[in-house]
Amino acid sequence: MSDNEDFFEEELREPTKSDRLLKGKEYREVWEGVFDVKTLEAVEILKRRKVIEDLYWVVSTGKEADVFYAKSPKDEDLAVKIYRIHTSRFKRIEIYTLGDKRFGKFKSPIKAKWGWARREFKNLKLAWDAGVHVPRPIAICRNIVVMEFIGKNGTPAPQLKDVTEIENPEKVFETLINDIETLYKKAKIVHADLSPYNILYHNGIAYIIDMAQGVRISHEYALRFLYRDLYYIVSYFSAFLDELPSPDELYKRITGKEPDYIIKHFVK
Repeated sequence: MSDNEDFFEEELREPTKSDRLLKGKEYREVWEGVFDVKTLEAVEILKRRKVIEDLYWVVSTGKEADVFYAKSPKDEDLAVKIYRIHTSRFKRIEIYTLGDKRFGKFKSPIKAKWGWARREFKNLKLAWDAGVHVPRPIAICRNIVVMEFIGKNGTPAPQLKDVTEIENPEKVFETLINDIETLYKKAKIVHADLSPYNILYHNGIAYIIDMAQGVRISHEYALRFLYRDLYYIVSYFSAFLDELPSPDELYKRITGKEPDYIIKHFVK
């Protein structure tokens, strides 16, 4: 057995069946698709830096990354997001990285994913520092982003799309719109892919996640992305509230401008 295989067996033991949130073949494919040699090295670096103590089970899987439940040396719950190097299915990176010099020089998929992870961490930090409800960013190493775990006892908070009852939808909606506005005005970024799929609902609060594709407000498509984000949020909350401001009204509130034809039809 090679040194890398020894490390995998000793430091990244697979959770027991009772621990797993993904079962059978699906779980195996996620686990094997994530931990290439460079990623294993990054996990070891984070352990040496005493950022993480133990890495446990998968709590979510997406097109380009998987999120694992972990513990810190202080027994804090952590979310460890690992961008897959060779098995990513995310194909639309270019539209979000226009004008981003970091991506113009990345010729290898490894360096590109390291850059994508840095985008996530930087956008999370900008949002957190601005007071937006996002997971607290903790550390970045290569293609791994470590952040606050939103959930309880290793079970993640549900995505907003799966929530059928909201105790105070008016308050949740207004807080979420305030966060979008704060992102734009204070953090100077637009999420650019906001929907009920990348918002977690926990203890009456909507937490915005998946920030890697977030763009600066100077981005060519920033205003189109902003309108689309607002459109999807208003559409979701229309099932809970009889009266809502329109995406046009919210767009004007945030930007001070009326949305034009191109911006409004970017959604369709």
